[in-house]
Amino acid sequence: MLNQVIKNKALVLFASIPVMLFASPQVYGNSEVVTDPNKIAIDFRYRLEHVDQANPLKNALASTLRTRVNAQRTLHPRVSMVLEVDHVEVLGDKSYNSTVNQRTHYSVVADPRGTDINQAYLRVKMPDQAATLDVGRIRMNQLNQRFLGGVGWRQNEQTFDGLRWQQKFSDWSADIAYIQNVNRIFGPKGPAANERGTLFAGVLQWQVTEHHELRGFIYDFDFNDWHVRDSRTLGVDYQSKWLLASRQVQVQATLARQEDAHQQPQSFSHNYHRFSISAPISEDIKLAIGSERLAGDGVSALQTPLATLHAFQGFTDLFLVTPNDGIRDHFVTLSLPIGKLPISVGYHQFKADTDRRSYGNEWNLTASYRFANGVHVLGKFADYSAKQHAVDTQKAWLMVSYAL
Repeated sequence: MLNQVIKNKALVLFASIPVMLFASPQVYGNSEVVTDPNKIAIDFRYRLEHVDQANPLKNALASTLRTRVNAQRTLHPRVSMVLEVDHVEVLGDKSYNSTVNQRTHYSVVADPRGTDINQAYLRVKMPDQAATLDVGRIRMNQLNQRFLGGVGWRQNEQTFDGLRWQQKFSDWSADIAYIQNVNRIFGPKGPAANERGTLFAGVLQWQVTEHHELRGFIYDFDFNDWHVRDSRTLGVDYQSKWLLASRQVQVQATLARQEDAHQQPQSFSHNYHRFSISAPISEDIKLAIGSERLAGDGVSALQTPLATLHAFQGFTDLFLVTPNDGIRDHFVTLSLPIGKLPISVGYHQFKADTDRRSYGNEWNLTASYRFANGVHVLGKFADYSAKQHAVDTQKAWLMVSYAL
């Protein structure tokens, strides 16, 4: 029902934003009038994406522009409202498979055209200002987004319908969410645009010292129509920053275990780990190395269906679903400037978890530059060489963004 309202009313909401923003503020009880309760932001993000795969599919070329309007209004000193509407437009020829445009003879670029309510929620602050409750459609990025995130790389973001409670203590903080619907990147139309269910996400963070953080987490997913992704995951994440020879070293380690739950048709118990360390090797050069394991047993494997998957296991997105034999990803990233242009070069070596056979290797290249007028230009390239998973794949992106 909510998604149908979105489809019918999105353009009306665009027109109503200025009215909502500049209406006179109200006085509630004895609270003082908020003199500047309104805020509006508009940003544009153009992206050209090219996909070339060694299979019968035609090469894809997607030229899309996302326009985002974000409106915030303070209704009361402790109550505010956020409305964010996105429109994705295809510029030029539609020579790509958006997953809903029926052009299945092209490679996939999951950026469908459409208008969607990206966020629409009320935020209530508790009297002590140490806790907030969000109710509605919310963007959520927890931890490093390995288990739950907004998939911000895609033009149509992933957001969540439900409740979110955030509480701060002295050295502790909690982030707990109940989700009844996931608005996926394949929307606003199409059979995969929404996934409903009873989903719980919880993170408890302990600031052990100034340079050490320890976080426990739980993700309990009970989908209505996606039982193959029903699961319960518990884990712990550790992050630290410390000086070595006057240079800051960052260490991250995550351990987790995922088990079948609810109406999952299979019985399993899979382990997860991720270890990484990064440090500057000179004033301008930074090196990061790490390893990630999503266990599998040949029949099933650990899955992270609500993650920001583009941030993991290479830019070509060939491991969005973990193979049943699991995966081990050993990676290294080197960041350095070429003149005034910051670049990053990454390499991934992918292997099966069960027998360590090679899936393939991937090179990633990123370059970005922000101009004085606020225009941000980003270029990316990915080259995957297949051995025993998928096919040789090359992807290239040019993205230009600007915020008013």
